[in-house]
Amino acid sequence: MEIDRTYVVIALALAVLGMCLGLYMGIANDLKLVSVHVAFMLPGFVTLAIYGFVFRLWPALNKAPLAQAQFWAASAGAALLIVGSYFYATSGSVPVAAIGSIISIVAGAMLVWQFWTYAR
Repeated sequence: MEIDRTYVVIALALAVLGMCLGLYMGIANDLKLVSVHVAFMLPGFVTLAIYGFVFRLWPALNKAPLAQAQFWAASAGAALLIVGSYFYATSGSVPVAAIGSIISIVAGAMLVWQFWTYAR
């Protein structure tokens, strides 16, 4: 699996979805889902794109033992943050977003460790 390319493809897809949601909110003049829009754009698009760029710029990271696990954790964390932000916006429910946040933090820490260890 080309982790760098996959990260960027997912990031771009989330950017388009986030932009579509932003357009809908603007047309409907309804900002109830602004936290979902932010989750699409920041943890989804920006964070995953940066991760993809890091993997592209330091190809040795692709061979790191935790590279696949870090990819899946970051992707799942972003998805859970998006879904969790929707639940929060519509019902005030926090657990899914909290789990997504924890997984995203773990994925970020995994990338820091991999970068420190394998990016030479």
